[in-house]
Amino acid sequence: MIKPHVSESGLAYPDDLVLLKRIYDEVCEERGIVLGSPEASDLAIEAMRLFSAGVFDEVAIGRRLRSGDVESRGVQSPSP
Repeated sequence: MIKPHVSESGLAYPDDLVLLKRIYDEVCEERGIVLGSPEASDLAIEAMRLFSAGVFDEVAIGRRLRSGDVESRGVQSPSP
């Protein structure tokens, strides 16, 4: 079986986006985050930030997103 391409450069390929979306959906469901909410947006931003910073492992990304403390890592929602 050929393994789908997963980036090691920080660039997100389609398979990478599928992975990130799956983790995002799981964490939103586990934490009761409403899709489309500011908290969901912060979670998506954090997932992409982790990936862009070189965190490519599904378990590591999931663990960090599940910690639930996105804003303290410097990712905040823009003010209205």
